[in-house]
Amino acid sequence: MTTRQYSSRSQQTTLTGAITSGATSMTVVSGTGLLGGVTIPAGRTFTLVIDVDTALEEIVDATAVSTNTFTITRGVDGSTAQEHSAGAVVRHMAIGRDYRDANLHAEADASYNDGGGNAHSMHGIAAGEGVVVGTLKTQTLTNKTLTSPTISNPTITGTSGVETSIVFEGSTADAYETTLTVVDPTQDNTITLPNTTGTVVIADATQTLTNKTLTSPTISGSPVITGLSSAGMVSSSATPKDYVDSILGSATAAATSAASAATSATSAATSASSAATSASSALTSANSAATSATAAATSATSAAASATAAATSASSASTSASSASTSASSALTSANSASTSASSALTSANSASTSATAAATSATSAAASATAAATSATSAAASVTAAATSATSAAASATAAATSATSAAASAASAAAVLAGAIQSSIVDAKGDLIVGTANDTVSRLAVAATDGWVLTIDSSTASGLKWAVGAVAGDSDQTILPVQIFS
Repeated sequence: MTTRQYSSRSQQTTLTGAITSGATSMTVVSGTGLLGGVTIPAGRTFTLVIDVDTALEEIVDATAVSTNTFTITRGVDGSTAQEHSAGAVVRHMAIGRDYRDANLHAEADASYNDGGGNAHSMHGIAAGEGVVVGTLKTQTLTNKTLTSPTISNPTITGTSGVETSIVFEGSTADAYETTLTVVDPTQDNTITLPNTTGTVVIADATQTLTNKTLTSPTISGSPVITGLSSAGMVSSSATPKDYVDSILGSATAAATSAASAATSATSAATSASSAATSASSALTSANSAATSATAAATSATSAAASATAAATSASSASTSASSASTSASSALTSANSASTSASSALTSANSASTSATAAATSATSAAASATAAATSATSAAASVTAAATSATSAAASATAAATSATSAAASAASAAAVLAGAIQSSIVDAKGDLIVGTANDTVSRLAVAATDGWVLTIDSSTASGLKWAVGAVAGDSDQTILPVQIFS
């Protein structure tokens, strides 16, 4: 439908000259008054009636105007083109077409016919193109292109197939489109798109994932982690293989080292057990040596007592010998005196003879005492020699016992040193525990991870420099799995 112009202030005028029934223009006295303040843009019309209320009445559409001359379409809305004389009245009027169109438009919901066989579009909807879309009306739309639409809570229905899909043409209109569809649901499902810009991850597509955290993933096949660097690493960063190899050696060497470490730990435990046994034996030897030393000291004390007794006996024997020698000297003196007396006094011969006999008896007794004293002295000397020998033996035994005690103490100290340097089995509390270094010549226990699938990672903020953490996946620049073999 052509858009028509209307004016409520239009003033009727008259023709300045006659026009024929075939004329396509007419000139009026006042084009300005007739237009009443409106214009006639291209593509629009201005309805005029010539010779109003007469038998020559004709309706025309003015399509353009130049001052007082109008370009017109003749015989509009059932009227017939007529010849009009100069002075004929020309008036801007509402005609039946205006009221009819308004009524048809009000009643129509799609393209409509104006009653004259002319089809008119309804808000741009031509014949065969459907009906007007109401903003609040439930309707089915077909073949619609929505440019930058805002759609709230849409429901896409239909049978499984294209009817339940959204098709994206892309920036180039060609034979290729992307179709977004769903599997026929058997329950209510909600898929939430995150509040971020990025690319959708497709299950079967080869894609690179960045800044992703996988919780308890199951990774099959032979994953390869590439593009990692040790530069700018933090405690929670994944570790590149070359960096791990530079610190711990290759994974195979690490496994071998772990096996060797376990063997060494077992040997160390065995050595510690043997050392403990040796320490116990050394302690027993030390106790026996102490007992021998005590016995030797007792023997030495007894030998010293025996030597003292022998010396006392020798002193007594010497005193007895001295007494016997004195007695012999006295007897000899007496014999001399008797001989002198016998010689001097013959009368005293009997007495002297008796005295001489008594002196001889005394001399015999003195000789017997001297012999006994000599025998006692010999026995005492033998006792002294035996005591000295016993004392020497006791001193030797004491020296040997002291040497044994010193050796036992040294053995005990060595065993204690070995035992102190050994890694005790009591340091391990549970299956999967690891023994790790925390400083020079210092180790501690790293408890096994509490969650299956966790892996060992480098963490300089911990005492051991290691910690358990969730695993990593191909492409993840923040996580690296350390190859660790758990021994149970």
